[in-house]
Amino acid sequence: MRNPVRLNILTIALVASASFPVAEAFADGELNLLTWEGYADDAFVKPFTEKTGCAVNPTYVSSNDEMVSKAISAGSATIDLVSPSNDATLVLIDAGAVEALDISKLPHLKDYYPAFQKPAWLTKGDDLYGVPYGFGYIRVALKEGAVPGADSVKALWDPALKGKIAIWDNLESLYLAARYVGVKDVYNMTDEELDASMKALIALKPNIVKFWASDAEFTELYASGGILGGNTTELALSKIWGEGHGDLVDIETKEKRGGWSDSWMVVKGAGENPCTYAWLDWVSSAESQAIASKVTGYAYSNAKAFDLLDDATKALLTKLKTNDPKVLNEVDWWQPVARRSKYLEVFNQAKAASAP
Repeated sequence: MRNPVRLNILTIALVASASFPVAEAFADGELNLLTWEGYADDAFVKPFTEKTGCAVNPTYVSSNDEMVSKAISAGSATIDLVSPSNDATLVLIDAGAVEALDISKLPHLKDYYPAFQKPAWLTKGDDLYGVPYGFGYIRVALKEGAVPGADSVKALWDPALKGKIAIWDNLESLYLAARYVGVKDVYNMTDEELDASMKALIALKPNIVKFWASDAEFTELYASGGILGGNTTELALSKIWGEGHGDLVDIETKEKRGGWSDSWMVVKGAGENPCTYAWLDWVSSAESQAIASKVTGYAYSNAKAFDLLDDATKALLTKLKTNDPKVLNEVDWWQPVARRSKYLEVFNQAKAASAP
């Protein structure tokens, strides 16, 4: 994910002797990963290594830009797999830095939620270029009663919230402003649409007490009473609920929600490494993804992983609707932004501008 703060907020009940999908061991094999912190945790790397003999060597990154740059420049000589978010995957595909997958070696894909079986951000022609993994979507959340009847992102602009919301320090907040002014395709805005979005974000500034940088920061702001809400993630929302603040309401907005999805992609040439597909088979399994959910707190793409969670976690994910195929199909999933530098320029101008 773009801003990987790993909150161990979920609990899990796994079958005591879960079957491992990889039958063949690869003695002395090695696998080099370029990934987010938490995506190569010992909880699921250790059983993989014990079964296959493949040693896992992770290198962690802090941004998709870094991941893309290193994957393109280094290639399979030093990297086998990368796990970019869906606003970066097509960049790697179009650059020829990753290779199409042999889906005959990935039997668990049939168990995925429909939204992740062949998503547009991993597809070129008839080929699939990545195995979807952790995912989430962006929430508009407000304290109950702060804006009565709120059902739109427009609630954040309500004068009643003056000095009482926190907004994510991320392009997602520019997308939020774009949805506020009615832009349909927030990832391909015209100059006029960007200008309108910037003005909308500047108009929101009287209500903004802070641009938050981490889920933990948003959580602390709400728990301390410093804010009444803002745009946030399910990780922060779940943490706040878990700390007894059940009055924070996840608003079901008329506008679409933005969504991120991380995927494992094979660096060009690395498919020849037998450990590569052994890893893809393991991390796409329900068993592995259920363990990963405990480690990272994220929802995962294999629908069967849900059945391996304890009742409390199932109830939480149901409340968050991360296991609802209908909702997943309605999310406005992140896409590469061709004019990313222009978007960043506009966003930074809005942040630097004085409140009206």
